[in-house]
Amino acid sequence: MRKLLTVLSIAFTGMGFSQTAISLDSCIAWSKKNYPIIKQNEVTLRQAEQNEKGIRENWLPKINFQAQATYNTEVVQFNFPGMDLKFPHDAYMASLGLEQNVYDGGQTKTQHSIEKINTELTVQQNEVELYKLVDRVNQLYVNILLGRENLKILQLYKEDLTNRASNMKISVDNGMVLASSLDELEAEILKTDQNIIESKYQLEGLYKTLALYIGKPVNESTEFSMSPIGGNAARLDINRPEMKIFDLQSKMLDERFKLTNVNAIPRITVGAAGNYGRPGPNFINQELRFFASANLTIRWNISSLYGLKRERTKVELNKNLLDIQKEAFLFNIQASLNTQAAQLEAIAQMIEKDETIIVKRHNVTTTATSQMENGKITVVNYLAQLNSELQAKLNKTVHEIKRMNAISSINATSGSIKF
Repeated sequence: MRKLLTVLSIAFTGMGFSQTAISLDSCIAWSKKNYPIIKQNEVTLRQAEQNEKGIRENWLPKINFQAQATYNTEVVQFNFPGMDLKFPHDAYMASLGLEQNVYDGGQTKTQHSIEKINTELTVQQNEVELYKLVDRVNQLYVNILLGRENLKILQLYKEDLTNRASNMKISVDNGMVLASSLDELEAEILKTDQNIIESKYQLEGLYKTLALYIGKPVNESTEFSMSPIGGNAARLDINRPEMKIFDLQSKMLDERFKLTNVNAIPRITVGAAGNYGRPGPNFINQELRFFASANLTIRWNISSLYGLKRERTKVELNKNLLDIQKEAFLFNIQASLNTQAAQLEAIAQMIEKDETIIVKRHNVTTTATSQMENGKITVVNYLAQLNSELQAKLNKTVHEIKRMNAISSINATSGSIKF
């Protein structure tokens, strides 16, 4: 029996489960909707909406109000023969000004593009994080499938032992078989009961964990489909969510350089101001009064031209780094796919031999059963043959689950699944 349990301790990566004939694909889809990080996308979009509103305000007129009262210890005086002009030492001014952008060189448009790409990047990074759920749900799915097969085999094993013990008790009562042989069978039954109890509690923990991920009830009555992720075909075309991040990062570099170019373009604004106070442009008139002004302004930061070539070189270098990172990512994915494809081929060939092994093991067990009942072999010898038959049956199921897992792993690694 130890060999039987050893097989079930194999670690797997990737798979899922289902409820009332639910599939692995549906569990992954449910886990994505139920996982807390999905809420970040909604918050990100709302933040982007507010940022967009702020960028659009660049075209709204800027209104300024200013009020000031001053006292000067010294003022202008005109002392001419026959004319003595003295100005007051206090001055007052209230001003309401308006300024409107006429041409910003495309700065607002570029800021819109940067904000849009930045939002897409954040959402896509969340998608990459959510994609990790595929492996987590797969792991739970495989463990549940294996745990169920383990429990099924244990129960069949116990049933067979119980039947053999009932027959042997008759032989013991008739003095045909030693009581120690019956004790050995009953001890094996009790040991199997322990394994069944442990297996049930392990499954219960897996059910609860999976239910937490998908947000739906899962228990022993839930039916689990044996369909791999994305169907029964293994697809090797790489379409991982990380690929879109590389593209968005490249676009972001282009837009940021475009913004640098925009900053080197002159800005044109028009403005007007209404004032009340004294003195005004005509400082001779010291009466409190209304007066106004208007302006057309051109601003050009010429020194920003100095670094354009340098910024272009930096963009190209950063793009080269992105290309290298993308190449390394694809290299690692392809290496994993090559290994997984080889494993799938090996499993397929093993499954072809499983059925023949089971038939032969069953024939050996049938012979051992007759020999034990006739006292030609010991109970230990019989249990060894029975365990080998059950091991062969379990191996076939494990190989089928491995095949499902291999296809799922390939489709998950390549990213060719709808998630």
